[in-house]
Amino acid sequence: MVAGAMPIKGMELVKGQVHIEKNKIFVKNKEFPITMGSGALVGAAFKTLEYFGMEKELIFLTAGDVGEGEGSLKIYRDLNEITEEITIIHYIKPKISEILNVDFSKTVIGDAGGMYAGKAAGIGDKFRMFFPDVGELAFLADDKSSHPAYVRGFISKIDDLDVPKLIEMAYFQKMPDNMVVKGEKDYIVQCGKIIDHVANPKFEAMECIGGTGDTLTGITTSLIACGFKIEEASILGCKLNRKLGEIVNPKPDTKIYEIIKKIPEALKEFKL
Repeated sequence: MVAGAMPIKGMELVKGQVHIEKNKIFVKNKEFPITMGSGALVGAAFKTLEYFGMEKELIFLTAGDVGEGEGSLKIYRDLNEITEEITIIHYIKPKISEILNVDFSKTVIGDAGGMYAGKAAGIGDKFRMFFPDVGELAFLADDKSSHPAYVRGFISKIDDLDVPKLIEMAYFQKMPDNMVVKGEKDYIVQCGKIIDHVANPKFEAMECIGGTGDTLTGITTSLIACGFKIEEASILGCKLNRKLGEIVNPKPDTKIYEIIKKIPEALKEFKL
């Protein structure tokens, strides 16, 4: 299940099986664009699961939230009891009082707002996995910060060369056993140790396209749902996300759904 808000003012809670046609996500009688954020993650998860014949397993839990928090609150309340084996808490307004009430009896993975809330509440170790980019990693590493906007200056200026140090600093706090740090080089982390990295191929245009980090989360978590071990899924997910750049050869104005629709082709090239 993917739990994340969509920027649609006033939209009530929607939860159901996902169907995709072209660049649209359909859940019950609602449709959503496959754009950056939760839409991109859902799209990537669907295309990955579809390749393995498991797309009917995907559930999208969403509500409208334009930053006021009402939609996020509805999502949090639904997460008080989770029946799905794997849940990704994604674009959602961080609320410490609400994240503390989430049901962690199943596998819960954090990205974006879900990750921020877990770190701020001091319960990062209840999650199975986080997916920070380098800026978000700086937030995780800052023991004084409760939100990425308030990361101390000396940490926010650290560049990719200092990612190993940031990882070490983050694990002085409560963190999940597993982490993928997304960036110019992707780092696969277990229990605070870098166990592998993926750096090639590189496509600078991918950095300009909103949603490519969301696709990595969607692909990797779907591989886990399909039975791949977390370490294997993490490495493979990073390689597949970069393979998509090779297949699409994107320009800065390439739309994220143009990349997502090539996921089955990338999976086939890896002979999965």
